Amino acid sequence: MIYIIQGSEEFFIREKIRELSNNDADVIRFDGSDKNFNVDEMLEACTGNSLFAQKSVVLVNQPYFLIRKTDEKELKGLYEYVANPLYDTDLIFYTYEDNFNSKLKTYKTISENAQIINLNSYNYKEFNNYVRQRINEENLDIQKDAVELLSNICKRSSTLLNQNLEVLKLYPEKISSDVVSKLCTQSDENEAFDMVNALTNKDVSKSISLFRRLMTQNDSIFSVIGLLANQLRYLYHIAYLVSLGKKKKEIIDITGSNEYRLNKAMETLNNIKMNQIIELLSKLSDLDLKCKSDNSIEEETRFEMFILDLLQKG
Repeated sequence: MIYIIQGSEEFFIREKIRELSNNDADVIRFDGSDKNFNVDEMLEACTGNSLFAQKSVVLVNQPYFLIRKTDEKELKGLYEYVANPLYDTDLIFYTYEDNFNSKLKTYKTISENAQIINLNSYNYKEFNNYVRQRINEENLDIQKDAVELLSNICKRSSTLLNQNLEVLKLYPEKISSDVVSKLCTQSDENEAFDMVNALTNKDVSKSISLFRRLMTQNDSIFSVIGLLANQLRYLYHIAYLVSLGKKKKEIIDITGSNEYRLNKAMETLNNIKMNQIIELLSKLSDLDLKCKSDNSIEEETRFEMFILDLLQKG
């Protein structure tokens, strides 16, 4: 059997691969993005007989021929195999980055003979139900507001949720929202949102602390600037909808926000006006340009100077 597993939810993809790679199978793994990856070697693994198992599973992560256009001559053997795959071999193509290109001829040819499995993130309502389900399965003693905070922190990421549940399982007492806040890993987007709140509240210490935490989780200062800019654009969008007289439910429907995040945004908007959001976005843009054009000051130092200058003048 041939499988194409794709989507945006890494946890579910890993679970599906684990399910398909049962204990009786001989599992062979390939990295399809590696420059040394060879299609013929992959096909040899599919057609070779296992000495130790009745079934073989060939796993190929990020196969380049499902992502970008490829010379058809390289894929002649692959096309012949997918037309007549071996019964006792499962060939599984998968990606955690949801970057398979369904418009490619290769994708279309393989998919005609494959089972397509799409594993995407939940919407907000589904994810909230999933959070409660997992909490019940783990028998966690957790307060209602802590459940809501946990759901928001994980931001529809089942991978992040299950990582955090492993941490919370070790906590010996009833779990409060304060415990969740201190122990659980947040998504970058949530921490960026907290930093925007700290900036608007003119909290220098917290702003710098959150900035340093974001820097440890991202490749560069430009990623952090981008995250902050996205949160500011979100705030501006909310402020604009409020100015039009939109009610909370309408805003949730238009933006796709959950109620918790919208409430946090509304609290932030008590401390910042629309013109101030635009001004802050402009200053972030200037900072981005300076970081790219002048390397005489370390990027982290420059950003901390930016925070101090911004809040002292504010």
